[in-house]
Amino acid sequence: MGRWDAVIDVSNVCWSAHLPPLGRRAPRWHRLELVMAAWRERHGDGVRFDLVADDSLVRSLDDVREFRRLTGSGALVTRPVADSLILERARDRGLHVITRDHYVDHRTEHPWIERTPSRFHCWSTEEGAVRFAPLGIRPCSRQTVSAAREGKDLKQARLDLRNPRHRRILETRWRCADEECVQAAHWQDQLLVWPSLNRAGDAMCPSCRSPLVGLGPRDPLFEVVVEERTSGAEITRFPLEAGQPVVVGRGAALKGVDLALDGAAHRDALKKVSRRHLLLHMGADRRLSATDLGATNGTDVEYRTESGFQAPKAVRPGKDVFLGYKDRLVLGGAVTLRLSGRRFSTMAESAHPSRPEIDGSETLIG
Repeated sequence: MGRWDAVIDVSNVCWSAHLPPLGRRAPRWHRLELVMAAWRERHGDGVRFDLVADDSLVRSLDDVREFRRLTGSGALVTRPVADSLILERARDRGLHVITRDHYVDHRTEHPWIERTPSRFHCWSTEEGAVRFAPLGIRPCSRQTVSAAREGKDLKQARLDLRNPRHRRILETRWRCADEECVQAAHWQDQLLVWPSLNRAGDAMCPSCRSPLVGLGPRDPLFEVVVEERTSGAEITRFPLEAGQPVVVGRGAALKGVDLALDGAAHRDALKKVSRRHLLLHMGADRRLSATDLGATNGTDVEYRTESGFQAPKAVRPGKDVFLGYKDRLVLGGAVTLRLSGRRFSTMAESAHPSRPEIDGSETLIG
């Protein structure tokens, strides 16, 4: 590949109000042509582009003929969400990235982003000409990355926190009424993962796609992130409601959160997790506690300080330990659990501002 060859975030470019017609938030194919021409003018006509776009772009684009011609020839590749492919091509082919997206939610899988910020370029329009500048990639904390992932996960479930109806769905407890639903058999009489939406905008089970039964309003929500300890790769994440204890473990007979359901790629690590490994509980005072339930390979807690994590401390079976939002649990020496960087609250909770806060960002969903 050439020194200035680049992968272009086509959807990001076409939607950009920083390109003519300035200020217009509607996708324009001509914007891509302007960016490609400006990059060639700056780095030579011999540069090559990898073009990657979201599948949804074609549904709102002003001119789809060139889009379809390029996808038909293979010069333009689409994905439901293009980010992963953009970053994989940039990493594997040594390409520059033309985008205005900082890819915060991908920093764990792609640590090279923060190591090579000079490969990311954004654009602006000055006196009618397209100009390029460094995007300004900055290091992000794990909590910031986690919060960004959280937002993308909700978006993929068709849940938008700006939508009042979606906020009501998030602040409601749900139950799957399908007696044959495999995941519903594991849950403690209510949905222990985020709901999905059908095309009509109604809540449905993310496992069997059946309609859900509402059980009333939720208490404040937090989210737990589960990762493989050695690689840091995310296994799954699930909501944790204040006042609703949740059993975490592995196995089809579990009444709780079964980590194996989403962990096929992490089978070796999850083998160290017991069927009923521990109990998690977020109290009304927003203190997270964990109780080892006699796990075969044990549970450790790692407390976070300014200089990093302290040495693991074993959790005695049956004894509660309390964690701050930056601390983490280690299950069987192989799997970590921690709170994400964002907390969800309800409008009812906002009527009690005197309650103590935990650190981290907060999203109001009522």
